[in-house]
Amino acid sequence: MSRPTWLQKIYWTRFAKPIEERELFKQLVSRPFSSILEIGVGDGQRMRRLAKLVQPAAGCAQVRYIGTDEFESAQDGGQHLSLKQAHQLAGQLGFKASLIPGDIHSAIPRVAHKLGASDLLIIEGGINPAYPLASTLGSWLNRLAHSESVVLACEEAGQTLQIVDLRALELPKRLAA
Repeated sequence: MSRPTWLQKIYWTRFAKPIEERELFKQLVSRPFSSILEIGVGDGQRMRRLAKLVQPAAGCAQVRYIGTDEFESAQDGGQHLSLKQAHQLAGQLGFKASLIPGDIHSAIPRVAHKLGASDLLIIEGGINPAYPLASTLGSWLNRLAHSESVVLACEEAGQTLQIVDLRALELPKRLAA
């Protein structure tokens, strides 16, 4: 995507819906990212919005997208893409995708060990943004994020995404791409 105009920035940061994701929109229009980790892909609508707004970092031909979800095995009653549909969608949107099936407790260790830290983390439920270390997922943040990462999270799916304060964590320095 090309750099957004000032009018597009105003729209995405003040008027775009869903309003629960406005902080995400602010981050996407204000800086480039080379990698995104989305915990809880769901029906893929957020992935579509990410593709509209994300600006690849300098020297990055394609944004790396990592998505975790229970996909077709989800039992929560919500709409979820199948793993195959998620791969197809990510490819159509221009992402270099790595999709990890499983619940949050089984998928996160695989992401941390195989794929490493990401520039932008979107955590749909499972972590309190004010107290990230109070949850099981919080203990993995030092492997999923680096010192320049932006982490957006909410405690329950569907709540407003908020920036997670990473100052209490000892995050590794960002590696040169």
